[in-house]
Formats: sequence, structure tokens, C-alpha cells
Amino acid sequence: MKTLTEVSGSTKEFISLRPKLSLKFYCIWVFLSLLPQLVFAASTPESICLQLTMASTSSNTLEVNVSSINFKTLVIDNGSEPIPQYPFHVFCPKSLMFVLPEDPKDLLEVLMKVNSTQGMFTSLIKMYDALLTDGLKHQTREIDAQINKDVVSEVVVYTGIIEEYADAGKTKEALTVFKRMLLFDVTPNAYTYSVLIKALAADPDPSSVGLAKDFVLEMMHKGMQPNARTYTAVFEAFAGHEKMEEAKQFLDEIKANGFVADRKAMKAMRHVLKGSKGHVVRTIADILFDDPEDYSDYSDDDDDDVIKKISKEMDWSRFPPDSYLSFCKKQIIENDPENPKDLEDVFDTMRKADPVTFTMARMINMLRKDGFMSQAEEIFVKMDLDRYIPEVVTHTGVIEIYAKAYEAKEALKVFVRMLSLGVTPNAYTYSVLIKGLTKDPNFLGDAKKYTLEMMDKGMQPNARTYIAVFKAFARLKDFKVEKGKEFLKEMKAKGFVPKKKAVMEVLKGKKGHVVKTVINILFGK
Repeated sequence: MKTLTEVSGSTKEFISLRPKLSLKFYCIWVFLSLLPQLVFAASTPESICLQLTMASTSSNTLEVNVSSINFKTLVIDNGSEPIPQYPFHVFCPKSLMFVLPEDPKDLLEVLMKVNSTQGMFTSLIKMYDALLTDGLKHQTREIDAQINKDVVSEVVVYTGIIEEYADAGKTKEALTVFKRMLLFDVTPNAYTYSVLIKALAADPDPSSVGLAKDFVLEMMHKGMQPNARTYTAVFEAFAGHEKMEEAKQFLDEIKANGFVADRKAMKAMRHVLKGSKGHVVRTIADILFDDPEDYSDYSDDDDDDVIKKISKEMDWSRFPPDSYLSFCKKQIIENDPENPKDLEDVFDTMRKADPVTFTMARMINMLRKDGFMSQAEEIFVKMDLDRYIPEVVTHTGVIEIYAKAYEAKEALKVFVRMLSLGVTPNAYTYSVLIKGLTKDPNFLGDAKKYTLEMMDKGMQPNARTYIAVFKAFARLKDFKVEKGKEFLKEMKAKGFVPKKKAVMEVLKGKKGHVVKTVINILFGK
């Protein structure tokens, strides 16, 4: 039951609660629930006003009279400093102003936790971070529009409550609140779905994974693609309950709605499951990919210890860890429609200490290891002379960022732009570019072109680089071996000789027809 009463031009909301316990006990419980959250500064008219009133009604109903909330004089109970003024106030959605028979018993308690200053900002930050990470900026704009009106979007409050229940392992309650928000026409966003789906997938009840699957398909029908954490959670649940056939059927359904089980998906899944071991991980890979080894990526992580050692040897002590480096030039990004997307932001990222340090360390490590000592030495000479990080380092780092994000087209644009600015690529630059191009079959021609160009400049590609190229040939549908061997002839004409020991080291532990095809192309076996 909800009543709206106009009093002196202001609207007062009445929360009507029908408790199972005595009215007196329930009133005390509500007051004690609120007491730890807030201390009211009554000295100013702008302080929060909250009243608990008893209503003598035959329905034995407690009415809580709540007027407008303002945080200008809010003080936390632990004696901390007053909270700064915020551009909006926390509010309780009208749809939560009364109780439904199926509501969780502790809904009011959870609502007050989420509706606190700390709870609301936590919910907002989590939602913003997830939506922006997944490229759903338009959904954050909808929240912004509400904040500009001095209110918090109802979807933030509801999702916060669902997440509280999910984190507590109360899947049934989380699902009940989700249904409640739909009942009151509150539209869930991608993050809402993700929180609910992961909760259902983690639930020990085998039937919950079916609901998780249904909600994945529902969000996809609404134009929202689930992120890796979301769909991996569902496949992990299928694997845990040994529902292989249902998992395969689910894969077919999400593929029909736009999901692509490619190398990017494999990498994302591995990132989510990083540190996990056992048959469940192998089962998920087997469900998603016909031959998981065919999607195995090259990795430069083998030399992490060496890279960290080189990084430590550099004197970055006078720069805070996350500061911009004064001797890393600020790039002037011209207004060119051919520029890669977000180019200025990526360059700014590269100017920070950690990214440029590790890019330089990886570059020096590979150049030294592959015998390009003069190119490694040139980096230090330029730093001593110009007092700047060489442009080849920052540009290569930007190329690498796009390449690792499977943006082959953008990586190539950065490389072409780099050449137009007179920056000379070194062997590491070519390696990063070529491996990035091989990730997209549409750019295999470009990968071949720059491999030969690299060799024309007297730089032989290392095993990781040329294996990436021949893996791309191995993934072709037709004439993969013939086309691969034809390119091998072109390379051999420029002095290339495949090194079997190096190849076997890179392919160590890997299986599948792609690996077999690469060996066949290179060594005829």
C-alpha cells in the first residue's frame, strides 16, 4: 500500500509495512536498523529529516514518514569528517516504498545498506566500471541523465540490492528482487543481467543454470552481448553439473545471437579463469572450441622475470608510479578521419610510467635476445642525447595495445602514421605489428608484406613472429599448406631458414591440426 500526501507543497512518501511480529517490536527494529547508518545534525535546516510515526490503524500497519534527503550536513557515525557536498541525493525508488507478499524478509535492511552513502557510491562505481569496460557508454549516459536531475537511477538501487543478495549467496532473493524491478517497469542494463546471471550460475541448485542460460539469451535479444565473465560463469556451471549436451545447445543458441567463439573469446575466457585448473577449465574450452589448441595465442610472458629485471635496472625513482613522464613527449594528434579510434587516449596511456617502462623492457629484452644489439643500444643513446623516450618506444607500445585488443586495422593505422612522422621501426616493432595482423584473417596479406619488408631491411623474424604467420595460413579454409609453402619459398629467397629447435620450443605442449599444419609447412612433416 502506498499513499502520496501533499503537505505545504512538498510530497511525503509513506512506507507501509505489514510485519509478522508485533508492531511495537517492529518499530524498534526499524529504528535500530537506521541508527548505525546515520547521525542527524539537527542544528541546520538542511540536515536529513527522517520521522518514524505510529499509526493507529485496524490493519496493524507501521507507517514510516520520509521527507527529502540532503547530504550537506550528513555525518557518519564513526566520528569521521562530514561528507563533502554531492551533486545528488540518495533516494528510495517509489516502487520500493511498500512491501509485496513475496519480498525477502530482510529487504528493508538490504535497501538501507544499499541506500547509504557508501553503498550507493559503491553500486554506482561498480556499474560504471563494468559498463565502460564493456563499451556500453550509452547505458552510463542514461544514469547520468538521472543524476543531472539530482536523483539516482532506480536501476542502480535495484542492481545494488540484487548484488548484495548475490554476494551473500542468496540467489532466490536476488531473483525475486529482479522480478520486482521488472514488475515496476525498471529496465535492467547489461551489468544488472551480469550480476544476476553469475549468481544463478554459482548456485548449487542444478536448475539455476537453466535460468542463467535464459537470462543470457534475454539480454542478447535486447542487443546486449554478455561479457567473458558472464558467459564463462554459465559454461562453468554446465561443466560443473556435467551437462555437456545442454552446454553445446546453449553455445549454438548464443552463436545464433551474435556470439563468436574465436581467439578473442578464448583469450578472454583464459583471463577470467586465470589460476584455475582441473577438468572444469578443460571442459569449458572443449565446449566453446572444436579444437582449443587451434586458438592458442603466442605469449611474450615467458620472459617476465627478465623484463621485470630490466625494468628495475632503469632509474624511474624520481617519478611516482602513475605519473606522466616529463621526458615522454606529448603526442599532437591531428584531426584526421584515418586516425585509429581513441588514439589520443591510448598515447596518453603510453606516457604513464608503467606502460612505457614495460614496453621498453620488452623491446630491449627481445632485441638483445634476437641479436639486434645495435638497435637496443640505439634506444639508450637517444635517451642520453635527447632526454626523451625514443618515439619508436611509444609508437610501438600503442601498436601493441591495439594488437592485444585484436584491433588489427587500428594497429596498422598507427604503424602507417608512425612511418609518416619519420619514426623508424625496429625488429620489435615489426614483430608486434606482424603478430597483431595475423590475428585477423583479413590482414594476412599485410602480415606477409611486412614480414618480407622486415627481411628486406636485414632483420630476420624470430620464431614467435613467423610461427604466428604460418598459424594464420594453417587456419585458412582452402589450400592452407600450398599457400603457406609458397610464402615460405619467398622468405627463403631472402635468406630465411626455419630453426626447428626454436619452433619446437614455441610450440611446446601445443597440439591440434593448426600446430601439425605449421610443422608440415615448415619442415615437410
